[in-house]
Amino acid sequence: MARKNITQNLSLYLVASKGERSDEEFLGIVDEALQGGVGIVQLREKHLSSHEFYALACKLKALCDRHSTPLIINDRIDIALACGASGAHIGVKHDLPLQVARRILGEDKILGVSVNKLNEVDELAKDLISADYLGVGAIYPTQSKADALIIGIDGLASIIEQVSQKISKDLPIVAIGGINEANIHSLASTNIAGVAVVSAIMNSPNPKQATQNLKQSLKPKSKP
Repeated sequence: MARKNITQNLSLYLVASKGERSDEEFLGIVDEALQGGVGIVQLREKHLSSHEFYALACKLKALCDRHSTPLIINDRIDIALACGASGAHIGVKHDLPLQVARRILGEDKILGVSVNKLNEVDELAKDLISADYLGVGAIYPTQSKADALIIGIDGLASIIEQVSQKISKDLPIVAIGGINEANIHSLASTNIAGVAVVSAIMNSPNPKQATQNLKQSLKPKSKP
């Protein structure tokens, strides 16, 4: 299977949840982030009904289309297909088996997968080859997922090495979990395609500027 050429989009990946915001406020924040240079957006909603999730996804899809930016739907492959999103993102434990998810999505859609343990890479190596990118973390403690396993930079490096050996050197990896302006520089020298952020943009008083700051901080420092 030919992997989608999305590495450039993954540089700064926004994971967006509506929370207590109105649709208009939520879409306004994402719009600012897109103006600031976010390359891909994932809609993650754990508490909306299917009808509400679908309606919000359609609005967000229209916004992302205006910026020529892919929209990914977390967990809900049915919502991803219903709203015409670019793809879906699933976990390896509680969601559909990867091969089933790929079969339902189709070969033309983006499929992202979350992993946070070396044994998951080992056990699922044959299935993970069907993914277009891996989300790896949590790198740091995160308010958006309080029970997340924290793997740190060392854990990220170990999974990157394992993926390279067991799956492919070309499988893009996106670091996620507690990444913000204060610590994103620590990832600049790692062999990742990009970083995913949540509150660093969604809770910022200036989402566009926050996005620009994050993109700038991720660039490796030039040597004198």
